[in-house]
Amino acid sequence: VIGGSLKDQEKARKVLTSIVNSLTVKMEIGAPMAAAYILGNPDHYTSHRFQPVYWKSYVSEVLKSY
Repeated sequence: VIGGSLKDQEKARKVLTSIVNSLTVKMEIGAPMAAAYILGNPDHYTSHRFQPVYWKSYVSEVLKSY
């Protein structure tokens, strides 16, 4: 399709558009999310790794000092 004629590329685009539209109606998700799913892209990006904070033990230590 990438190296095909302009007519073939337009047909492929229309097929993908109809697939995305069908997914968005049935799954009640947005078109950008459906397109990302079809293309295999992740649903979110992050540049950080987060560590869990055990709030209860932190509060206990703070309360001990008062």
